[in-house]
Amino acid sequence: MGCASSSAASRPVIPSSIPGDFSIIAQQVKQMWPDVKKIDKLAEKTFAHLLYKYPEFKPLYHIPEAYKTEADLLNAKEIQEPSERFISFYGEVIENSNTRFNEVVREKATDLYLRNIRTNQIKVYGESLVHVIQYELSINLTVEERQAWQLFSSEVSRSLAVEMSKFPRRSIV
Repeated sequence: MGCASSSAASRPVIPSSIPGDFSIIAQQVKQMWPDVKKIDKLAEKTFAHLLYKYPEFKPLYHIPEAYKTEADLLNAKEIQEPSERFISFYGEVIENSNTRFNEVVREKATDLYLRNIRTNQIKVYGESLVHVIQYELSINLTVEERQAWQLFSSEVSRSLAVEMSKFPRRSIV
């Protein structure tokens, strides 16, 4: 499955010499987001990959251990709500990445903290989304676009972790 409304050739390319310029990366990710959202079952695929790769997260979302494969997880009704919440969350960060990024990240960090999501989980959420995007759009993504998604995801994860580190630590017991 590829990008429906635009091809890789028609999208601007980030020159490799400036991969650290977040505003350019954010703009490119934001431009690709409408195409990415068209991936069939994007939310479910992302969450199924996350829970398959990190089965220790299943209890956090009340996902039965009986779901062993990504296909099992993809079709599990139990992942519907958390997967949609995740994609909505990430979409809001993307949509505001060039105007209110820091503000939205602070809001999302508060939400994650209240949901008992730990900072070590944040990075793998973004990695799962990037994995699905790369897999689903692989024939249409340029190297620069893949890099933009990876860098954007890393920056979102880093920023969320910084914000969440400001909250009091919770007891594991």
